[in-house]
Amino acid sequence: MILAGLARADEPVSIGEVIADPDAYHFRIIPLQGTVRQVTPLQPYSPGQNTMCYGAYTFMLEDGTGSIEVSVVGICGKPLLRKPEVNNGESILLAAQILSPNRLTSTTKGEVKRLRAMANSITHLSPAVAPPENSEPNQPNQPNQIEETAKPEGDGRPAGDSGY
Repeated sequence: MILAGLARADEPVSIGEVIADPDAYHFRIIPLQGTVRQVTPLQPYSPGQNTMCYGAYTFMLEDGTGSIEVSVVGICGKPLLRKPEVNNGESILLAAQILSPNRLTSTTKGEVKRLRAMANSITHLSPAVAPPENSEPNQPNQPNQIEETAKPEGDGRPAGDSGY
């Protein structure tokens, strides 16, 4: 039985469809297509076990039917600075894993449950409209990394337990 409203696996799903029924897409990797807005680089973070991850960022993806926040995880281990792979105003095709707010349980006191998308792969459909500040265009087939050691704030160790 095919679920009504679900697109074929190779066709982009409208963000409006995902927003309307997030449980139908929970934990599935689906194609989304739209325009990038509000690219926000994130500070280095520690997933645990004395490892730091660098280059994570978020952005909003809009497609005319709605918008969704997309997270791109950092590279863990080697401390490299990495610029976001997307630019404001750019059109992309994204493979993203959807996390329904109805199926998530809060791990942090006071956490607001919201629809989330985790980027799996990004395909650029148009050139960037507005490159990030203080950046140069990427060379074709070159990784979007700066060969420079990242310098974490403080002593480089994860912050202590905040009591949660």
